[in-house]
Amino acid sequence: MKIAFFGLKEALDYFQIGGTESFVRRLSVELIRNGIGVDYVLYGGRENMELKYSEINLNYFKTFKDALNLIEDRKYNHVVTIYLLPKDRLEYALFRRSNAQLALFHFVYFNWSDSLIKRALYFNEARLFPYNGKLFYISKRQYDYVKRWAKNAVYLLPPVPDEYFLEPEEKPVDDKIKITFLGRIDPGKGINEVIEIFKSLKDDRRFECSIYGIHIPEHKESFKIHNWLKNEKDIKYIEVDRQKYSPEVEEFVINVLRETDILLQPYQRLSSTIDTPLLLLEAMASLCAVITKPFGNIPEIYGKSSFLISPENFVVDTINLLKSISLNDLIEERKRIYTQNLILNFKSTNIAEKFIESLKGG
Repeated sequence: MKIAFFGLKEALDYFQIGGTESFVRRLSVELIRNGIGVDYVLYGGRENMELKYSEINLNYFKTFKDALNLIEDRKYNHVVTIYLLPKDRLEYALFRRSNAQLALFHFVYFNWSDSLIKRALYFNEARLFPYNGKLFYISKRQYDYVKRWAKNAVYLLPPVPDEYFLEPEEKPVDDKIKITFLGRIDPGKGINEVIEIFKSLKDDRRFECSIYGIHIPEHKESFKIHNWLKNEKDIKYIEVDRQKYSPEVEEFVINVLRETDILLQPYQRLSSTIDTPLLLLEAMASLCAVITKPFGNIPEIYGKSSFLISPENFVVDTINLLKSISLNDLIEERKRIYTQNLILNFKSTNIAEKFIESLKGG
């Protein structure tokens, strides 16, 4: 079996870090372990070139047409589409129709727009121009939105490598409760709320609060907060270069989450990330209690918990929760999360198995 992951370079590049890139990269690793050939076919690059990395052929093209030509020439068994520019979607629909005997074409849905119109366009395109393969949805609300008409719909959680997963007895227990924010220094990711919470806890010796921050110099607000944190004495700030993927970056995240008791993840809206946030799943795999907001399907994924806090009074309610928490509360939350992980079954090995069975028609 030979599979091509196809889409815009910006949304799919193997060496970038983001929800879509991590999803496809992790799935690709497992497919190769199962003896399946994997190519990336990416367009929107600066030049046409082909690289080989870790048994994956990375094919970069400047134009959409050149990428389609490769798909036609290579005769893949399956073409899994990730993201296309709007201007290319009609041409691609015609291409799929004329090449329906060549391969099975699939699509993976990652987002949930706040706009009703954009959401309808995003999900109903495959209704107007059907795919002859499967439509994969990474959140339950996406799946529920289409399941009445999309008989080829598959609910597939983002995969998390097995290395992230801990047994309850493997999670360190210390006198200090380690609270962590890991992510972009961006108001949209809730960094201002994190700073406010950490300021209120600075004199409480039970807690060790850390911000592992990724900042984008081009974003003025992000850069301003980054510079402020560098000079702030009351908050532990570790600058993280997580713009490019490497095994070392993955290992760094695994180690941070392994040492974290409570992860703060105060999204302002879920549309700023993929619809089942990857960091939420990674933290759960590492048995971190996650303080976050009950947007989308997060309550269903994380499970019933006092750590899910309404956005209306998020800062005050989070501070009250933290000030009343005990180590025993954390240990009980770890046990609950461990059970939830067994139910969700989102290890990369398991997700890849479900993906392969879906491609085969299972």
